[in-house]
Amino acid sequence: MGTLPTPDVWRSWPDGMLQALLASVVDAVYVVDPDGRVLFANPAAVLTLGYDDAGELLGRLSHPTIHYKRPDGTPFPDEECPLLRPRATGEAVQVEQDWFVRRDGSMVPVAYSSSPLQMAEGRGAVVVFRDISERLEAEEARLREGIARSLAEELEASRARIVAAADAERRRIGRDLHDGAQQRLVHLLMLLQGATARVGEDDEAVRDALGEAAGHAREAVQELRELVAGIHPAILTNRGLGAAVEALTARSPLPVAIDVPDRRWPAPVEVSAYFVVAEALTNAAKHAAQAGASRAWVRASDCDGRLLVEVGDDGPGGAAVGAGSGLTGLADRVAVLGGTLEVVSPVGGGTVVRAGLPVEGGA
Repeated sequence: MGTLPTPDVWRSWPDGMLQALLASVVDAVYVVDPDGRVLFANPAAVLTLGYDDAGELLGRLSHPTIHYKRPDGTPFPDEECPLLRPRATGEAVQVEQDWFVRRDGSMVPVAYSSSPLQMAEGRGAVVVFRDISERLEAEEARLREGIARSLAEELEASRARIVAAADAERRRIGRDLHDGAQQRLVHLLMLLQGATARVGEDDEAVRDALGEAAGHAREAVQELRELVAGIHPAILTNRGLGAAVEALTARSPLPVAIDVPDRRWPAPVEVSAYFVVAEALTNAAKHAAQAGASRAWVRASDCDGRLLVEVGDDGPGGAAVGAGSGLTGLADRVAVLGGTLEVVSPVGGGTVVRAGLPVEGGA
């Protein structure tokens, strides 16, 4: 590697050759003499430091001009200045991030190298620097993006934990109702039926009262079974989505065509798919049937690592995901799994609810 020419050599070059050479350099360059005074500044240095002309810098002491304070306004002592070290020790210095002071007192972030330069009068230095404002802004933007991404991931994980905890709680409540209150009601119903059978012919009033009590008990058992199924159907846990949909549609006032593979998916996926089907069929029965819907269908399939679920009817359409709609909660539940929910419901054209649920790993 060659050495930088001395001022004597520069003077031997054709007029304007050095200026033309350094003016074409993208980086800012300035030279200080052994006393630390600015001897030369190229156009990039003049522009970066906020001056109009190199003459405003020439002859001025470098440190008190461009490096006398830190970004927080505190003084930068001469003895701590890396820029002055090459003149004193002869070592080269490279700094990845520092701040220079511009003419108006504002600060500009820079990366620079300062190397010793032997002159006839002694040892000076040549400083090459670059404005790194854009680099710092890009780094800050990446940092903000990383923080935002981390927060979003944590929020998503938190939502997923909440849904998982809610599903677990639903299963627990379902088991408790089934094993507790439902069994007690069933036992009560059996006792009432047995008591009714033992009542004599002359006890018609008692028989009627017992019969009425048994009827209420039967209704309570049925309502409790439906409540348990709505909270978390045991058949979904034990036999999977296909069987659960079969059981669900058995109670539908609309004929429902079912095309669901006889296989298992991960529990959170099956639970979300089941409630999509349940809500869509409930809406179809509640709204579509009243306006002349004659059929509905449920389809499920695997496609590119996703479980695709479609529920449709031939009713009047006009459904939407909005405030007060059960589909809003479904959209949130599906989104927690990284899935999508789409509702296509043109007026007069029926309603189709489609959910795409990512499947990770096995059941």
